[in-house]
Amino acid sequence: MRTIILTGGGTAGHVLPQMALLPYIKPFFDKVVYIGGKGIEKSIAQQNGLPFHEITTVKLRRTLTLKNLLIPFKLWKGVREAKKILKELKPDVVFSKGGFVALPVVLAASSLGIKVVAHESDMSLGLANRLTANKCQTLCTTFPLNQKKYPQMVHTGAIIRQSIYHGNSDNIKLPPNGRPKLLIMGGSLGASAINQIVWSMLDSLCKHWNILHITGKGKHNESKQHVNYLQVEYLEAPQDAFAWTDVVLARSGSGTVSELLALRKPAIYVPLPKNESRGDQIQNAIFLQKLGVCEVLLQEELNEQNLIQTLERVYHNRQHYIDNCEEQDWIDGTAKIIDYLK
Repeated sequence: MRTIILTGGGTAGHVLPQMALLPYIKPFFDKVVYIGGKGIEKSIAQQNGLPFHEITTVKLRRTLTLKNLLIPFKLWKGVREAKKILKELKPDVVFSKGGFVALPVVLAASSLGIKVVAHESDMSLGLANRLTANKCQTLCTTFPLNQKKYPQMVHTGAIIRQSIYHGNSDNIKLPPNGRPKLLIMGGSLGASAINQIVWSMLDSLCKHWNILHITGKGKHNESKQHVNYLQVEYLEAPQDAFAWTDVVLARSGSGTVSELLALRKPAIYVPLPKNESRGDQIQNAIFLQKLGVCEVLLQEELNEQNLIQTLERVYHNRQHYIDNCEEQDWIDGTAKIIDYLK
């Protein structure tokens, strides 16, 4: 019996790509098990019918706090718990999507001689992948990163949900009035900064655009209504929105940019600023802007005038962005990653 362990978490971006791999993993493995903490990975794995084993995990906080002093003790405990589970399951391979949740599992697997394949979504390695890169047989990357430091690094492209290629634009109920179509989204939790600027200029935007606005769970604003404006907190089938839209305004998390690039969608990215992240979204967005597939507006520079000007420029030159997207034939790495796991 061939067994694969999935691990990683902290955000949905570490977990959902692994769920996208499930249909392609299952033909080659008799048993698929998830090891993680009590965060979002637990609910997502269980919703997808995976056996789940919970271990102690610990996150490095990027501010000065006494909680960071507990990291070595919690990490040691998590590694010990993961070792016990791995000895029982005897997996053929561990697949890590990174995040602090993956760290104890990868360290435990390496100490037991179990092969590890990892995947890095962003333009630079996250902390967990940096700490465990030399424990991996293969470190797959979404973007073409510098391989000199890590000979086990291979550029595969992203894990892409294959469902995104099968959207139905008719499911988006906005009037077919000939206006260009704008999709606004801020990731799984929404983006308050993007929401606020859109709501502040909604009347101006709706004069020129049909707008589908995915606000994020708990961020619906009942006071903002317009005949050309549809506001939802979450879409179960985002592929319908992707099929419908002409231009996208979004954060630049790796999952978002990978899917939009695979679908050849012109985009304007407002990356999460450095004071709220490690700067990975800025790196993603700037790299793609250099390829000519998007435009970038930094959050601190976002205002009504430059947003309207950028939207108009991207829409009127959308074929230029689409053509540049089509030149990037490396983005969907789903099949390559499965080959390494096999």
